Amino acid sequence: MAKYLQSAPVSQGALQHKEFLLDGLYMEQRPQGSPNPNEVIIVNPGLPMKFGCTAATDWTIYDGIGPDKKLVAHAQGVLTGAGATEGTWSLCFNMVFVDERFKGSSLKVLGNMSSPLEGEWAILGGTGEFAYAQGVVLFKIQKFYELQIRVLCLNFSSSLSLPIKMGPWGGNGGFPQDMTAGKPLRLRSMRINSGSRIFSLEFSYVDKLGKVRSEGPWGGSSGGNYQTIELGPKEFVKQISGTIDNLVTETVITSLVLVTNIRKYGPYGSVQGTSFDATVPENTCVVGFFGKSGGALDAIGIYHGPIAV
Repeated sequence: MAKYLQSAPVSQGALQHKEFLLDGLYMEQRPQGSPNPNEVIIVNPGLPMKFGCTAATDWTIYDGIGPDKKLVAHAQGVLTGAGATEGTWSLCFNMVFVDERFKGSSLKVLGNMSSPLEGEWAILGGTGEFAYAQGVVLFKIQKFYELQIRVLCLNFSSSLSLPIKMGPWGGNGGFPQDMTAGKPLRLRSMRINSGSRIFSLEFSYVDKLGKVRSEGPWGGSSGGNYQTIELGPKEFVKQISGTIDNLVTETVITSLVLVTNIRKYGPYGSVQGTSFDATVPENTCVVGFFGKSGGALDAIGIYHGPIAV
């Protein structure tokens, strides 16, 4: 067998499905030529009914239409005139979520638009919390696209399951940091250097082969107080939260809190700025981290996978 390949049977008992219903979403399409456009034409053969005309899209999806609306996702893809005799448009886009709940997850959407201005688009896949997704997007075109998303995701427990990314949260400075030693199975310990901010993070974990690995420290070594968290044999992290703030010239992680199935650790650092929260899906736990760092921890994201304690 090739050294890059692993194979294992999956029993019916290990297969599970999770259904999501996302309602009350509104998508804004601002064509080229309108104020602040989020769609630009890249091909225009000049044929009747705009046949063959193709545009790149970065439509925005909000949780409402009022002044307090919040950005939920971007619809990034292409829109193509596909009807030679009638005004039919074919679309294909990734619905990339940016809100705190589903950040790092996406849905692959495919369909068309014609009269009447309502119908369904197919969901043919996804990533993150929407991995292995299938479903439909119901749409109605008024001033905005009114959307209702119903999606079914396959979830199965397997020794071959890959960890899934969530995040990151924080600033854009620093150098990218990620796990390089091995595929994580279980988090063992964390060591945090904190003060006015999170100066550094290092951690150890058990990989898929049962070896103990370590990463970090990510960040600087000066200042702050060191705190070490040693997880018990049946203990796992199910949530991290904290705050982000702009200090002097850069946006960094200013505080961190970790919550396990047994207790809460922290806050570490200085609780100031904008808060963030990452709770992993049911029956999973935090198995590792990624992010950015320079003189401090600029950004942090998590990997989650099946509980293995």
